[in-house]
Amino acid sequence: MTTKIHSGNSLLSAAFVLFMTVFLSACRPDNSSIPTISCDDVVSETTWTDRGDGVDYVVNCVISVNAKLTIEPGVTIQFGPGAGILIETSGSLSAMGTASSPIVFKSENDVTGVWKGLYFKSNNVLNELNYCTVSNAGASSFDGNITKLANVRVALSAKLKLQNSTISKSAKDGLLVDGLDSDELNPITQFSNNTFSGNQNFPISALGSIAHVLDGTVSTFTGNTYNKVLLRGGRLFGTHIWKKMNVPYLVQSIVSVGYYTDNGNLTIEPGVTVQFAADAGLCTGDYSTGSWLKANGTLGERITFAGETSSSGAWKGIAFQSLSANNQISYADISDGGSSSYTGATQKRANLHGGAWSAGTFTIANSTVTNSEAWGIWVTLGSPAISVPGSVTYSGNVSGNYYSE
Repeated sequence: MTTKIHSGNSLLSAAFVLFMTVFLSACRPDNSSIPTISCDDVVSETTWTDRGDGVDYVVNCVISVNAKLTIEPGVTIQFGPGAGILIETSGSLSAMGTASSPIVFKSENDVTGVWKGLYFKSNNVLNELNYCTVSNAGASSFDGNITKLANVRVALSAKLKLQNSTISKSAKDGLLVDGLDSDELNPITQFSNNTFSGNQNFPISALGSIAHVLDGTVSTFTGNTYNKVLLRGGRLFGTHIWKKMNVPYLVQSIVSVGYYTDNGNLTIEPGVTVQFAADAGLCTGDYSTGSWLKANGTLGERITFAGETSSSGAWKGIAFQSLSANNQISYADISDGGSSSYTGATQKRANLHGGAWSAGTFTIANSTVTNSEAWGIWVTLGSPAISVPGSVTYSGNVSGNYYSE
């Protein structure tokens, strides 16, 4: 706003200036009028509305949500140290902003690790973060577990849609999904067009089952301490697809495709990079005869399976424990395996295992099998011989390239 004051009557000019000073002062938001949200639980349907420019609400404690909480577009919520929102099993949080009026969850100072974050324990279908920015959290855990620090934490039995949102500057992970490496659930029901930046650990830490809903190269991951999606392990039942992303997947334990009578299948698309932490691995599930793993790259977009550290014996390798014709590898590079066997037999170590606890087979073509601490390919007793065409290249496998019991 531009105000012009003409020369002439100095008294009139002075009065006008005084009027404009009072007027403009009245237009400024009064910080003392920003409501501080009560620490009482939300026990009835509640809506937080946009009160204008700047911070709309201040939260200085952990609020437990036991009913429907709706946050309208344009709302900014400022959290004090140790504060947060816990969405209990009986509650829900619907925070649906717009591109022009996003919803902001932040601290007063734009630094990492000031407040706890958002923790979804509810499986209500209304739980959604859309056009939201969540930043500066991960200061402490909601349950005392110091490994579970994040901007957004989701219980394994919960549900959450996460779309068009920015998750940034967490003191640890951006998005953390609970669960053990034997679990198979995925509480993230929708995931699209999200940005993860400046988080001090991983942008996402979850089970292998979450990877199926990730949106490939649409979401972005920049400036995080580890620009990788951490898959801590888990079992995959039903159909799963791992899409190419701009960052690698990092498997921390064992991802099992199917398990006993629960079949699963996994398709890994061209261009995907999967790294493995120490002694981690990927297998078609134990005795799950209908399960399969298909990793077919292309000449221009190869698939990579490698250790997190580029050294022989960095991870277990891939074990095919079914006889499915869909167990396929092509245009892929497999390296750094052979740290240990799937059965505990020290001699049965390799980048690729045909069988382990149960018989297994696979086809391979146009691929490299390199830098194993033991064998390139190991075929266990009772499994069919693997036909290895000339398009497969071996190198640097300590014990040898191929062994069949």
